[in-house]
Amino acid sequence: MAILDERPVWSMSSGEKLSALDAAHAEIARLQVRCLHLSAGLDADGYAQEIGARDTVQLLSVRYRLDPADVRRDLRLARALHKYPAVTAALGVGRPADSESARTTVNLGQADAIVSALEKVPASAGVPVEDLRVAEEAMVEAAGLLPPADLRALGKEMRERLDTNGPEPHRDEDEVSSREALWIKPADRGVSFGGYLADENAELFQTLIFAGAKPHKTPDGERDPRPRSKRQADALTAILTTAAGAGSAVPGHGEIKPHITVTIDLEDLKAGTRARGDLVHGDTLSAAAVRRLACDAGIIPLVLGSNSEPLDVGAEHRFVTRAIRQALNARDKGCIACGAPPSMSEAHHITHWADGGPTSLENLALLCKRDHINVHRGHLTVHLTNGHPVINRPTWSDPDPPPALAHPA
Repeated sequence: MAILDERPVWSMSSGEKLSALDAAHAEIARLQVRCLHLSAGLDADGYAQEIGARDTVQLLSVRYRLDPADVRRDLRLARALHKYPAVTAALGVGRPADSESARTTVNLGQADAIVSALEKVPASAGVPVEDLRVAEEAMVEAAGLLPPADLRALGKEMRERLDTNGPEPHRDEDEVSSREALWIKPADRGVSFGGYLADENAELFQTLIFAGAKPHKTPDGERDPRPRSKRQADALTAILTTAAGAGSAVPGHGEIKPHITVTIDLEDLKAGTRARGDLVHGDTLSAAAVRRLACDAGIIPLVLGSNSEPLDVGAEHRFVTRAIRQALNARDKGCIACGAPPSMSEAHHITHWADGGPTSLENLALLCKRDHINVHRGHLTVHLTNGHPVINRPTWSDPDPPPALAHPA
């Protein structure tokens, strides 16, 4: 491993700081490539499933507190690298760490941009291997100047030159449809989201949004003061409200139609105090907002106990009733192990029903299918604390302690 200059920063000149930063980035790049191949090796072994994780992505993202999307991207790159010798060489793979030739000339972000671009060249296009090699080497050379974003743009241009006939219409439609995605992330007092829709779905989305986002004059005849982004957000909200009003039962909800569930003290709701109600997906609404929602919705009473846990709301049945499922959704807010939403979660008997465990809230918890399986396999355990289910973290979720560093005598 390279020896880095670890003198105190205050004792270094600006030139020395920059040189030390160069060395640090080079060492980080080497270690990232090492991590990439170790991760790919674990994935090939199937070791994650052996120790109770859903897959390698879950194992690494939980164990090292990483975003699953980043882990998934790195594994995708590692699996494809063997087809791209120029990128592999530029990453310094397969040579001694102390060798000058092992120095990386592209970083992981650049390598991913190059490989992702060339992977999208369809085999059916009949592009000669020699042409792909030339394109790969040209992009590696361009990486000496271009960041990942510019390399992705260059990759798109390369693909268009390599596949001069373009994709067949039906194949292109299938390919872009498979890339449809929607992401949702928690944000301050709400969520942020984005994604991609293809062809007719994109047209439907734009048609509905644009129709609902037309500016309207104020009652005084003035121009609509809302910017376009706000009008489009209002249009989407109107579409969702209409869909919820006409909604049908959703699998996983215990035949409950999709409704907003708010848990709030009844007296606070009646008084309209400054108290806030808890939403299923983790945010809150003011009592005033809940009262406003209640003007156009049925009220589902949920009685809370002294520790703020929902009380038993159903009789002793083998299967979870609608009332119990509603209470589970409100209390657990999804899988208690991984946070998957209620619609993707199942009701688990902490003490199995066949062993005499009752179908009541104090003996139930929400788990996604994978974590439900892992509980029954003994990889995870569930217990109640003050009326709330708690899951014990699996042994693979924490890294091993680093080895003790040897100090010179």
